[in-house]
Amino acid sequence: MIGGFGEPEQTSCSRAGCHSRAVVAVNWRNPKIHDISRVKVWLACAEHSDYLRDFLEARNFPVRVGEIGGDVPPLESTSGTTL
Repeated sequence: MIGGFGEPEQTSCSRAGCHSRAVVAVNWRNPKIHDISRVKVWLACAEHSDYLRDFLEARNFPVRVGEIGGDVPPLESTSGTTL
């Protein structure tokens, strides 16, 4: 809930059709259109974290999987990394 009181908003998985609670952040960028400072974030449940990471790696996008809200260093290489 933004700007209100009560329980914090729960985050859900970014996989299409999945409404499970996210447990990791999949940080990535498209080097063809984003400079090194631009990092996009998908959230993933335990079941879909590998799927989302593999989807991005198949396109040669730099990817790092880590904790939700954690610091992410610049994504320079195309090798997937788990933080």
